[in-house]
Amino acid sequence: MPTSMSSIICGTISDSLSGKLIVVGVTGSIAAVRVVDLVRDLIRRGAEVHCVMSKAAQEILHPYALEYASGNAVITKITGRVEHVEFCGEGGRADLFLIAPATANTLGKVAQGIDDTPVTTYATTALGSEVPVMVVPAMHEAMYHHPAVENNLETLRQMNVVLIDPRVEEEKAKIANNEEIVTEVERLLGPHDLDSKKVLVTSGATAERVDPIRILTNRASGKTGLEIALEAYRRGADVTLVHRGHLGLPMKEVYVESAEDMLQAALAEMETGYDAFIGVAAVGDYTLDPNEEKIKSGGELILKLKRTPKIIKTVRGRHPHLKMVGFKAETFVSDEELIARAQESLETNGLDFVVANDVGHIGMGTEENRVLIVGREGVRSEAKGKKKVIARSVVDALVEVLS
Repeated sequence: MPTSMSSIICGTISDSLSGKLIVVGVTGSIAAVRVVDLVRDLIRRGAEVHCVMSKAAQEILHPYALEYASGNAVITKITGRVEHVEFCGEGGRADLFLIAPATANTLGKVAQGIDDTPVTTYATTALGSEVPVMVVPAMHEAMYHHPAVENNLETLRQMNVVLIDPRVEEEKAKIANNEEIVTEVERLLGPHDLDSKKVLVTSGATAERVDPIRILTNRASGKTGLEIALEAYRRGADVTLVHRGHLGLPMKEVYVESAEDMLQAALAEMETGYDAFIGVAAVGDYTLDPNEEKIKSGGELILKLKRTPKIIKTVRGRHPHLKMVGFKAETFVSDEELIARAQESLETNGLDFVVANDVGHIGMGTEENRVLIVGREGVRSEAKGKKKVIARSVVDALVEVLS
């Protein structure tokens, strides 16, 4: 490995909430049964978690379950220790007060400053001390759309409370998925080193239409692009993900199929103003004029292929000052050759750095990877492990070039 290597990042788990203390307030929705897993997900990311429950919540979920999940005694009433001040008062221990689930009753009380349960007392104290408050509503759909509830939600927004919208289905406003909740917690408590930045990520494989049924594509899974988009989002960026799918992410998603679709979508987005472009997508090199009807099977088939447009080169030509990151995948080459090819791509396309990897040994669509982040000066860093770890290293490098 060249001596210009500045760092090696290796890991398999996330410590995005390391050093953070989160108080989870649980109220009397049936969704309270989901909180055990939510607490564990927060702890897996490094957080220390304490729980406080209303009396109604205790009728649905026993405090022992949350004590077991968090490793800390659960607050079920305010005592002479004035626990609400210890955690959420001025200079308190908590970095965040998270109410999950939050009933319509609790939303109204928090919005109006009523504190007649341990949870609402914590909320009043946190809001008065400017401790961040996040609320995850859960109730029947009819309750969620009640005009007074809608007004209370708007009041909370004006108080800078972060609201995570429920999933409205089966006539219920169901609690958001744990992954979505955790991602929003990470964004709120993250380093904010991409605040006010707009980042566009292209991801996954493109597909070229052969006929109404068949396509030409490749083995790219889109996992790396997804993790990079999420990492940039966690760190405060306004992110757009251009890919062949729709995952219901907390960011703008643009669905595309072909290489030409991806190019046109990227160019259209760029007109709205972006700070960075990250070209993670494994764009197909060849396309064809598709058949309007299904090609009959059974005989020999000859397809006439033509080159697809080069997305990164086209975007660079239209936006010469945009910060741009490219990816370079090779098979069965030495690190020296991989670096040389990455630097060739960097110079040819005017990129700020290139993320290079050899997929010959590892394969595509895997859960783990090893990449070299290559700049004009040589290898900036190496990262290996889960793709979330790879994404963090890539976004670290992006933060450096943006600053």
